[in-house]
Amino acid sequence: MKNINLKQAFSCARTEYVKWVCDARMIILGVLLIFIYNFAIEPLLKNAEEMGEPLNMLEPFIAIANSGAILLIIPLVFLTLIADFPKIDTNTVFYIIRVGRINWLIGQVIKLVMMTLSYLAFIFIGATLPMIGKGFWGNRWSEVATQFAIRFPEKSQNFGVQLLPENLYNQLSVYSTAVQSYLLIFAYLLILGLLLLSFSLIKKKTAGFVLCGAVISLGTAFCSIKTMLMWTMPMANSIIWLHFTKYFRQPVVSLQFSVIYLITFIVVLLVFCVFAIKKFNYDNVAEIAA
Repeated sequence: MKNINLKQAFSCARTEYVKWVCDARMIILGVLLIFIYNFAIEPLLKNAEEMGEPLNMLEPFIAIANSGAILLIIPLVFLTLIADFPKIDTNTVFYIIRVGRINWLIGQVIKLVMMTLSYLAFIFIGATLPMIGKGFWGNRWSEVATQFAIRFPEKSQNFGVQLLPENLYNQLSVYSTAVQSYLLIFAYLLILGLLLLSFSLIKKKTAGFVLCGAVISLGTAFCSIKTMLMWTMPMANSIIWLHFTKYFRQPVVSLQFSVIYLITFIVVLLVFCVFAIKKFNYDNVAEIAA
């Protein structure tokens, strides 16, 4: 077992990350942005236009990060983009032998973090760019978010209103909601990537995909019916408004619980990966896809 060499790990991560960014599958991101615009941004802009008031620049991203329907699509697209993560073939095996198992594993984790952060950054930019000239920066909620349903009670159930529920603007500031939403979804996607990595190291990558699909599906189903079982899944723990009632400060489930849950999940998977890479058998590398 070679000593930990962060320079080698970062070099490994950087090389593979560049290949990932240049992959033809990135065209899917364009389709995702179109879906996000039509599903989340356009309804908010229509409400803003009807009300004659600007939106906060961060509100579309907050709406995206707290929509159950969109949070079904975002992980699925992410899984599609990282479908070959970690890429392990005969050439990779020689590379693992050269740099060391732990250094290679650290490199894969760094790459996963880079992929996750850049994926969410792309979504964030895609949500804020259409707001240029149509919104304002600041740590206050817009009149569109807080007053539209009051001013137009007959339209209080339209989709634009539901995208920014009272559970958000009655409980947290805009900046706090945006930052926490980004970090919680980052943890959710990181868990999915670590599940793929874990199962790849025991040569059960297909089973890893199935498990990721089950985590996403069950999380969506539990959230849609509002059962307490939803807190056993990463999805509910990454949606901020589910933690609060509409008016009272007492949370349904504390954000601290969700942070501890997500961090614990990540740490357990990382520890599993460390043990798995130490026992990784270079023979029959093709079994990884099985």
